[in-house]
Amino acid sequence: MSYKEALDRKKIAISISESENMNALGLSEAHLDEAMCEVARHMLALGATLLYGGDLRARGFTRLLYELVSRYRKDSVDFKSVASVISYLPWSSITTITPDELRTLKSDLSDTAEICLLDLDGNPTEFAFTADDRSSAHLHWARSLRQMRIRTTNESMARIVLGGKTNGFMGDMPGIAEEVLISLNAEKAVYLLGGFGGCTRDILDLIGVQNPHQTSAPNWPGSDLFSAFRIESLNNGLSSAENMALATTPYVDQAVVLIIRGLLNVISQATPLD
Repeated sequence: MSYKEALDRKKIAISISESENMNALGLSEAHLDEAMCEVARHMLALGATLLYGGDLRARGFTRLLYELVSRYRKDSVDFKSVASVISYLPWSSITTITPDELRTLKSDLSDTAEICLLDLDGNPTEFAFTADDRSSAHLHWARSLRQMRIRTTNESMARIVLGGKTNGFMGDMPGIAEEVLISLNAEKAVYLLGGFGGCTRDILDLIGVQNPHQTSAPNWPGSDLFSAFRIESLNNGLSSAENMALATTPYVDQAVVLIIRGLLNVISQATPLD
């Protein structure tokens, strides 16, 4: 018998990286990984495809995420061949991965995830590059990262955000900040889990969401660009009170309930009445 999950056909971008101030909140990177895996588990169980911009091998939650995907394979009608996770690699990744490594990775994950290399304009490409391309790729990190983030935003209905470092980034601004800024400008739904600190908490401060812990000091490049947005700009199907709860809760179960509620509201609002 065929059926459809609540998030079938829906692509959701995930943004996560470690936070410099997690210790001040009494948390560790393990808490961050556990939280994202719990969020991912519910999204996958509801049929969503998760989009990730960057090399999943470099993240601590990767192994758990792949285990989750194998457990929650798409089995509803017409979706068995749809990847549960799509990992987009920016063009400059050719400095860190070889064609053979990419082929092996694609083969190993063929039943789990889709690995997609993007060119400098953010379009899917194969590993057809020259020695000059490889030697100069490191000069294009900011551009290739931006195009990758535009790609994941354009293909997704929403973005879920946790943590985020604000130092040592390779683009024009912290990666999570750029992903959120692109999503806000595109008027996509954004879910900011501020209880894990980092760039996510900074962004909430910048758009006027009260910070009970006072652990944020948003002064990184591009932070001023968020002054144009307010909590309503998150466009995520949640009320201001619900977004406040999502911004501060340390409880992943509560965050998951709020994210699912918001996503279903967004879908309902976008569905024309018969």
